[in-house]
Amino acid sequence: MDSTEPREFSERWRMRLLAAQTDLIDAYGGCKRVVEKLSVSKSQVGRWYGGVDRDTMPTPIVMALEGYVGRPIVTAIMIEFLGFELTGNAAAREREFCLSMLNADLVEAAGNMMVETVRAKADGIITPAEAIALRNQSRQIGKLQAQIDDLLAATVAREGGGA
Repeated sequence: MDSTEPREFSERWRMRLLAAQTDLIDAYGGCKRVVEKLSVSKSQVGRWYGGVDRDTMPTPIVMALEGYVGRPIVTAIMIEFLGFELTGNAAAREREFCLSMLNADLVEAAGNMMVETVRAKADGIITPAEAIALRNQSRQIGKLQAQIDDLLAATVAREGGGA
């Protein structure tokens, strides 16, 4: 088939799309979780999930769920229908890069705090000014740890793992 020639959206493609919707809902954690997290009615999610009179999901819902699970489950069917291919995962690479940068920042901040702690204790006494400076560095370390935890929690949520 010529790539410029329009494709017929047959019953086979429709069934694949509807099956992908079911897979997407399952990947997100099931109908109940979709209802709770996206504030969509239980009956609407049920019409997306299965049954005789199935509806197709609105694009924003597909985008939201695929963003949460981190995989183009429904979009992959649409792309395949159009005769294209998915390549790479720029978002995953960006998250990995971000995690690496946060870890590097954490190591640097902890190293700096260690150096300043040794300097502060060198004369045998930690002054209030030194204590304030060390607390500020400790807070910075805490913020970096929280950012790392948030990034990792988002990955777990997207992949459907447990905490």
